[in-house]
Amino acid sequence: MKGFVRFLLTITLLASATTGCFTPPDYSPVPEIAFNSMDKFEVIEPFSKAKQDSVIITIEFKDGDGDLGESPANRDDPRYGEWGNYELKTLRRTTGNQFVEFPLPGNNKLFFPILKPDGKKGPIEGRLDYSHYFPHSNNSRPTTVKFQIRVRDRALNVSNVIESDTISVHLLQ
Repeated sequence: MKGFVRFLLTITLLASATTGCFTPPDYSPVPEIAFNSMDKFEVIEPFSKAKQDSVIITIEFKDGDGDLGESPANRDDPRYGEWGNYELKTLRRTTGNQFVEFPLPGNNKLFFPILKPDGKKGPIEGRLDYSHYFPHSNNSRPTTVKFQIRVRDRALNVSNVIESDTISVHLLQ
């Protein structure tokens, strides 16, 4: 009987230890982002067969209320203004080794999908990838660039601004 009681106590202690309470992280409702990585691949455009540089930028995010992303139906909401919920600025290295913004027409108003589709309020964290293409042409040449990125949530809270590492891509001159 004594062995059986010890066995029950051991099982109870193990069960208590493994089913402890989970405390969700306490993140700010204002999104926070950090640069993670950037990869470049040379790809062939399927229709024209033209070469292009494909750059995939990965950022990490944290958001306290989980309202990151937007549905396609709400992407015309005038509250988003000029840049949507993902802002990507391309900065080109100049001859003076400084970086200046090089506006690209495809980066005007960018969106990423809702990251917490269940709609429940609560903290989320993870990684977000964005890919951008830089076509090769007679008028383009390899250029060193870096990117500035920020995001905003559906409550219009704007994250911090981050910068990527540098990379060489084909830019139209």
